[in-house]
Amino acid sequence: MASVEIRGVEKAFGVAKVLHSVSIDIKDQEFVVLVGPSGCGKSTLLRMIAGLETISRGEIAIGSKVINDVPPKDRDIAMVFQNYALYPHMSVFDNISFSLKLRRKSKDEIKSRVREAAEILNLQNYLQRSPRQLSGGQRQRVAMGRALVRDAQVFLYDEPLSNLDAKLRVSMRTEIKALHQRLKTTSVYVTHDQIEALTMADRIVVMNAGRVEQVGTPLELYDTPANLFVADFIGSPSMNFIKGTLTRTDAGVVVEAEDGTRLAAPQQFADREGQKVVYGVRPEHFGLATAGAGSEAIVEVIEPTGANIEVFAKLAGERICAIFSQRHPFKPGDRIRLTTDLDKVHLFDAETGRRL
Repeated sequence: MASVEIRGVEKAFGVAKVLHSVSIDIKDQEFVVLVGPSGCGKSTLLRMIAGLETISRGEIAIGSKVINDVPPKDRDIAMVFQNYALYPHMSVFDNISFSLKLRRKSKDEIKSRVREAAEILNLQNYLQRSPRQLSGGQRQRVAMGRALVRDAQVFLYDEPLSNLDAKLRVSMRTEIKALHQRLKTTSVYVTHDQIEALTMADRIVVMNAGRVEQVGTPLELYDTPANLFVADFIGSPSMNFIKGTLTRTDAGVVVEAEDGTRLAAPQQFADREGQKVVYGVRPEHFGLATAGAGSEAIVEVIEPTGANIEVFAKLAGERICAIFSQRHPFKPGDRIRLTTDLDKVHLFDAETGRRL
């Protein structure tokens, strides 16, 4: 196994620059997820690690070896693609063993490695089937098995679950995480689904417009987002934002919204009176206030999700989402009063978007 070091990497297609001085250190045996919206450069970066795209500037090293000019076949990486890329005329056994045959491994070694991979991925009973006889999840496991038998230093995953239905995605991400915990292979995983990132990663790299916005563990990104982009992107439903001005009152520090609504803010920001900010609070950090306390909101839509109910309401001129575990009998048009957990409130500089 090996670490992966990305040092000041840039990528341009003609005059269009798609990666801007990206630097990431991926530790040996770490599972790192690159996440961001479409077009942010995450798949391009993965393809550069694999050698499928050239590097315009900077260096990528696997272990201590710089691989900028090393052909893909010599990089000791294994890649799992979004579209499975299986040979339809070959059996599962032949698909998994194809790279071993190209390397002229012995028949006994090929059989041993394929059997071992099939056992890990629960494919023992499907080795003689063709890909068209398999479900989507089984095909993805075959693609993983083909990578697994290579015994590579680094595994690369390019949105491998995006073609699966919602229930199967949940099952497969659990399988991939369990596989990593068993094999301890350095892995780089690309997805646009932040739930996948939160549930699977040791660390997450949030990308936007070719730049790294923040790197951290899933809980670090969720609890202490560096800026408005990360706060909005990480979490489902996403964080609520209300623009306002920090103000001190007899009752304490508040953020006064543009419509005059006052929202309680942490006392630590008392010395920033007059600063324009964005008040951020996650849906689960709202609570119901007693009469006269909190801030008034008008209920618009109620969405039961089973364990919780999601309440969409108008607060301080903005549409917000609040999540409650209790089954309150709200109706559209109801006026409710909301409080916030001050220990979980985030304030962002309105001009720069950085978290205060």
